[in-house]
Amino acid sequence: MKTKSFFKAIGIVAFGLFALANTGCNSKEGCTDPLSTNYDADADSDDGSCVYPIEQADGILGGKLFDKFWATETGWTAPTGIVAADISGYSDFYRCKACHGWDLDGNVGAYINRGATASRPSVSGSIRSFISSSTDQALFDAIKNTGGAAVDPARTANGTDASLGGNAHPDYGTILTDDQIWALAKFLKTEAIDVTTLYDVTVTGTYPTGTATFSNIGKDGDAAAGNATYTSKCVGCHGADGTTIALEGKSVGQFTRSKANEAQHKIKFGQLGSTMGAMGVSSAEMKDLYKALSDETAFPDL
Repeated sequence: MKTKSFFKAIGIVAFGLFALANTGCNSKEGCTDPLSTNYDADADSDDGSCVYPIEQADGILGGKLFDKFWATETGWTAPTGIVAADISGYSDFYRCKACHGWDLDGNVGAYINRGATASRPSVSGSIRSFISSSTDQALFDAIKNTGGAAVDPARTANGTDASLGGNAHPDYGTILTDDQIWALAKFLKTEAIDVTTLYDVTVTGTYPTGTATFSNIGKDGDAAAGNATYTSKCVGCHGADGTTIALEGKSVGQFTRSKANEAQHKIKFGQLGSTMGAMGVSSAEMKDLYKALSDETAFPDL
């Protein structure tokens, strides 16, 4: 037979669990999940559950940082001890996209022919699998790369000389804040568009002399919906047929068809250094827009 003390003990445990369930996460220690780096103790969700840095992070900012983190639009300032010119003067050694590609497939994707030069490093392999399989914290740690390569002009003097160390991943912990690194992680996890939904790419050969050919731009997208998006968001600057502004000598349609890997990033996150800001379109809207821009009659080459 159960005694009164037994039921009293059960009651105490139940009360304790109830109290614990209703305390939420009022301190970093209250969060048992390891993703509590830079945790904001005042940002608990309405249901009392923990809110972690990647949830608070700005993925659109992350997309801009991925492109060129020192651009005016990102708000980046050089930390103490870092000379901004040592980064901007050797830009491709520090731009995320320079090593990983706009498509995140690196040297097995559209950058299969982007070999190292005196002013840029070799391209890395695809990071798609790593992104999808990693925890948020593991991704944050990989980006931060504590103890990695320091900012040093001597290290980035010539991308074709591997002995200089220019191909090494920088120590972004000395260059970016934790909030900025979380923004990059948020971009990679949730805001980066899966380009395989936008087009097909045929890759032949091996890095750095291979070739990548785009086809089936827009895939099964809705051209009419894409034209509506273009009319509402693009026509004012680029004109009805996309030829008003030359993009590296190309019309909008021509640029998208020839650089399908890159256009999607510029459309969603903006063209840094220009008046074109982030459009923030969804993956579905991007596919529709790509489908519309695949029409060489409606959007001809320059």
